[in-house]
Amino acid sequence: MSQYGMIVEVDKCIGCQACFVACKEENKVAPGIQWNQIHRIENPTEMIINYFRVSCQHCDNPACLPVCPAKAIFKGPHGEVLVDAAKCIGCGMCAAACPYGAPKFNREGKTEYFDAPVLAAVPLKAHQQRPAGKAERCTLCVHRTSEGLVPKCVEACAIKALTFVDYDNLTDEQKAMLAKSVAFNEKAGTKPKLRYIASHCDIAGSQEKMW
Repeated sequence: MSQYGMIVEVDKCIGCQACFVACKEENKVAPGIQWNQIHRIENPTEMIINYFRVSCQHCDNPACLPVCPAKAIFKGPHGEVLVDAAKCIGCGMCAAACPYGAPKFNREGKTEYFDAPVLAAVPLKAHQQRPAGKAERCTLCVHRTSEGLVPKCVEACAIKALTFVDYDNLTDEQKAMLAKSVAFNEKAGTKPKLRYIASHCDIAGSQEKMW
């Protein structure tokens, strides 16, 4: 079975926010909620500023899954960490357990930024419908990958700083990239399937929730 993930080349990212905007639009993420964020780290010694994408890390050993009392968190067909909104009780235990602060909660249930009748008349697609108060996070665009497409953020990245990978079917180029990559907060032991190539900042040593 294929295992999907992503390699983020921090050394390439210019912080243009295209991946963030693409995620918001594709998934109709509510105002004030960010599944996919761009972070900035300054290295004054080397006089370099790095930008890079952060979201759910789709861990092989996710901290959120075992603590969910409603058993609402599950693994998707290719290892994606997903939430069954019908089961979620909105308790927030997943957010407390996640080393990356990935789970978000839309307490108001508003998805669109505008309330004009013409926009309200456009039906939301299945992957865009989320009940208020339920946990939500990046899904690796499982609705797209199931149709042979890459996640929307990867498609939107003009400088190719994001590479969608199948860990069970890596190309030679992807194997070389993976060999240079690290995971956030490796000591957390969650085995993230998002990996980062960063020459000027300590990704692996970070032990703080990213947002």
